[in-house]
Amino acid sequence: MKKYISPITAALTPDNWQEKVNPADMSLDELLDLWGDFKAMEAFGKKLGGYLKQVVRSKMPEDEHDEPEYTNTRWTATVNQRERKGGLDEASIIEDMGIEWVDEHRKPPTEYEELRLKAIPQE
Repeated sequence: MKKYISPITAALTPDNWQEKVNPADMSLDELLDLWGDFKAMEAFGKKLGGYLKQVVRSKMPEDEHDEPEYTNTRWTATVNQRERKGGLDEASIIEDMGIEWVDEHRKPPTEYEELRLKAIPQE
């Protein structure tokens, strides 16, 4: 990733950003640079997050009788089996096109795995 353009970007944390980002004291250029930095980090985060999701799933233990789950001290990763059906209003389509047409054009549901990450509350 490129060096941060905005010097404030490197100093921000989830706990201090509200006190550090003061729009009244910042120029439009500084605000734009800060926003651009975070857009770039967001894109990188999505890319890295997708990659890590695949790697975590490949390393999780398989369990034939249950949906795989792995927990460490801070996080729980769970694999859920899901099914996606067409998102169309089937009743309206049947009314407009007829049941025969719908039966001929209906796509089978898509089965997929969903990997969920949940934070474990820290005391």
